This record gives sequence, structure tokens and C-alpha cells, in this order.
Amino acid sequence: MVAEADIKTKVKTLIVFVAVGAILLLTYEVFYWWTHVYESDVRVQTDFTDISSRVNGKIAEIHVKEGEKVVKGQVIVTLEHQSIKLNIESLQTDLELERGNRESLVTERDAFKEELASKLATQREKIAALRVELKSAADRLKIAEKDLKRVRVLVSKRLKPESELNSEQDKTLVLEGRVASLRSQIQVAKREWDQLKSTERQIDIVDNKIKISIVKEKRISDEINKEKLFIKHRKIESPIEGLVGEIHKYKGEYVEDGVNILMLHDPHLYWVEAYVDESQIRHVRIGQEVLIDLDAYPFRDFYGQVQHIGSTTTRGPDALAARNGGGRTLGGKVERIPVRVSIENPPPNITPGMRGDVNIRIYENIKLWWKWNWE
Repeated sequence: MVAEADIKTKVKTLIVFVAVGAILLLTYEVFYWWTHVYESDVRVQTDFTDISSRVNGKIAEIHVKEGEKVVKGQVIVTLEHQSIKLNIESLQTDLELERGNRESLVTERDAFKEELASKLATQREKIAALRVELKSAADRLKIAEKDLKRVRVLVSKRLKPESELNSEQDKTLVLEGRVASLRSQIQVAKREWDQLKSTERQIDIVDNKIKISIVKEKRISDEINKEKLFIKHRKIESPIEGLVGEIHKYKGEYVEDGVNILMLHDPHLYWVEAYVDESQIRHVRIGQEVLIDLDAYPFRDFYGQVQHIGSTTTRGPDALAARNGGGRTLGGKVERIPVRVSIENPPPNITPGMRGDVNIRIYENIKLWWKWNWE
């Protein structure tokens, strides 16, 4: 009988302990529900950067793999550009030919200038020499004409023989012919000078050809630079430092400009998006502390803060509404507001899409309870 009484006492004590525990657990759950906004089935998210090509072409190589880390400016995709290389080589040949042609024109112009300057100098000296000779002959002619007049007077007075008069006349005639010849030679030399000066226009023509050659060279250089820019556009560089997400296109596939080839994301920027029941959204404020449980890390808690509260509503399944305390439904769906929560010190192996739960701590209910009961 004593043993049976002891058993009954132990059973009663156990029942009391279980009842007290259940009451404490229920109290904790009620208090926790009252002081937290709880949302399950949230997912880790991040900003994705879509990588696409500016030009059409076939993919020659994907230089990265999914999950691989890349740095800003690293070449991650290359499109085929062999035809562009061949075109550049052809343009460079044209450029060298044009430069050679211009150098030939410059040499021709300089040689012509030098030859023309020499001819002009020679012609200038020839004209100067003829003028000196003409002056000398003109002076001698004046003297001869004076001697002829003097001899004529003397012959008329029979002081000189007539033969001497004839001799003076012949001398004067020779000098007159010489003066006339020199004047004619000077005129011819001047015309030759003018003809030489007229050839200077050929220098202007060659200069114009050189200018045209420079323009052609610049045009070819611009074409080469444009082709090189096309090659640069066929080497797609990473715009950010991040991780490679999903790769959509692979080597050998033809892509058009704007078509997404792969995605990148910042490995340091993660958050979770919670969809809070409209009946609970009044408790949520920017900056509130949040406890985050990730399914991939069941024995580790993470912390964050409310960063953004959406301005539009979306609809979630009824099961979520029932689990979170009800809420107004419309057409079998409950209205919800997206809330973005940051993740402080995320684990190194975190990836977008991981599931978890969030508990947003609210203190308005505690303050109201304190105010109603003690103030």
C-alpha cells in the first residue's frame, strides 16, 4: 500500500510538472507571438547583374564557371572576332601603302622645290648678267654715237678721210645690234623666269595630294580603331566584383545584342524578403532588430534589421495566413506586404534562394500593456 501511494504521489507530481510546463510554454508562445512578427518560408535574395553583349556574334569562350569569383574588369566572355582581325590586317596594309604614298609625294615635292629654287636662282643670275652686259653695251654705244658725230663733222670739213667715217658707222651699227640682242635675251630670260614661277603651282597640287593622303590615312586609322572597338565589344568584362550565378549561354551559341548570357551578384550583399500579413504590418518599422533562422544552418542564429517596407501588397496562400494569425482574405488569398531584412555577418557559403524564418521584434505591445496597467 505504501508503494502504491508513492507511485500515485509521483504521478501527481509529474502531472503537476507537465501542467506547469505546458502553461509556461503556452505563456512563452503567447508572449513571443505578442512581441514578435513571425514569418516562415522566407528566402535569401541578392541583386543580380545580367551580362549581355553589345553586338551580335557566336560565343568563342566562356571564361568562368558558375559559383566562380570574378573581379571588376575581368574578361568573362569572348565572342568570335577572326573576321574582324583579318579586316584590321587589311586596313593596316592600306594604311602602310597610304603612308608610303604620302612619303613619296613629300619627297617628290621637296625635290621639285629644290630643283625649282636652283633654276630660279640660275635664271635670276642670268638676267642680272644680261642687264650688266646691256648697260655696258649701251654705254659703249653712246660713246660710239658721239665719236660718229665728231667724225662726220671732221669728214665734212675734210679733216678726216671718209674711210674713218665708214669705220665709225660700222662700229656704231655693231653696238646697236648688240644692245638690241641683249634686250631681246633679257626679255626671253624674263619669260623663262615666268614659266619657271608658273610651275610653282605644281607644288600646290602636290601639297593638296599630301593633304588628301593625310585625310585618307586618318579615315583608315578611324576604321582600324572602330574595328578594334568591335573586338573590345566582343570581349565582355565583368562590371562588378562578384560571383557568377547562372550561365544561360555556352560556347558555340549565337547571341544577339541584349540577350542575357550569364548573371553576376555581389557576394557581400544579401537580404531576406519576408511577406508580412497586412494585420501585422503596423508593428513593423524601419530599423527594427530581426532574428533570422536559415534552414541550411539549423543551430545558428543570424541577426539583421528591417531595411525597407513595400508600398504595394501581394497575395500569399491561406496556410500562411492561418499560421500567422489570420488576416483579411480576398478570393481565397491573404494580402501581404513585402519587407526587406538585411543579414548581418552572413555565412561564407550563403547562396540566393536559401530558405528560412524571420522574427521581427516589436516593443509597441509591451509599451501599451505597461501604459494601460501601470500609468
